[in-house]
Amino acid sequence: MNNKGQLTIEYIILCSILLITLVLTINTITNEVEKNTILSAAQIGAQNGINKNGYATYYNDTFNNYNQHHPQLLTPTTIKIINITLDEKNKTIFIQTTVTTKTTLDTQEKNIMGSRINYYIRKSITDTFGKNPTNIYYDPAKSENYIIKTQPVIWK
Repeated sequence: MNNKGQLTIEYIILCSILLITLVLTINTITNEVEKNTILSAAQIGAQNGINKNGYATYYNDTFNNYNQHHPQLLTPTTIKIINITLDEKNKTIFIQTTVTTKTTLDTQEKNIMGSRINYYIRKSITDTFGKNPTNIYYDPAKSENYIIKTQPVIWK
């Protein structure tokens, strides 16, 4: 029996296995890097939204609306981020933000502030990936491989 060529076949099989493993690993790492970038952009956006709420500076029409219906929103409010999480379903990522404040706010005021936080999260993600906004509310935001939606902010 002739053993010529045996080493070459084993070498080709080994190289094939290594190549397949390398491709799968790179794909996984690339997806994780994109998710980490989304989460980092979400944290920056949430902080920007919180800062806008904290400064209590608004456009004239918003100011007039708040002056009539939500005067509490015209005073600076300290909000702290407790947690931001990602939940992936297929190619859609849902971002859930949990915040807290010592200021007494009613449900509608919390919804207004939460909407502003979510707006800046979506805006930050869209800007980070250099994508065109889908509408004036950046809803949904998009990355290279995912559609990103925000859940209503949880207040604790």
